[in-house]
Amino acid sequence: MAYSSEEIETIFNTICDRIIEGESTRTILMEENMPSSRTFWKWLDESEEKVKQYARAKELYSESTFEDIILISDGTDDDLLIDENGLTQVNHNVIQRDRLRVDSRKWALSKLNPKKYGDSQLLKLGDQDGNELKINAIFQTDLLNVPAHDSTTEDSKS
Repeated sequence: MAYSSEEIETIFNTICDRIIEGESTRTILMEENMPSSRTFWKWLDESEEKVKQYARAKELYSESTFEDIILISDGTDDDLLIDENGLTQVNHNVIQRDRLRVDSRKWALSKLNPKKYGDSQLLKLGDQDGNELKINAIFQTDLLNVPAHDSTTEDSKS
């Protein structure tokens, strides 16, 4: 199906809005009134502006997911139940489900936005008293027979 530029804009904006609300791109594109995934990815390939818009939608989705984690963690609804004898009991099923919901979201965030929500890859060293050790290191790529990486070359921008 051929889309006009106005239709593309409208549909693309709708997709991004729904992503921000927490729907997956795949689920949205499977709907009857949506473009095929091939068409959607082609739109992205053809427009740097759409790439930025899509990335921003995913970023905003990450922020709302982070907020969901806090809401789920702070929520206490249904944590307690009253049994048939009128005694208050801890509802372990709800607590376990909430733990799974939080863990699933944390994992997804670490993949969607690893710089912000991923585990730190920074190695911190300290002495027995907890004082931070400072290490000066000189790396010589010649010793490893590895070419130096120049971040200004075109190869590294991809």
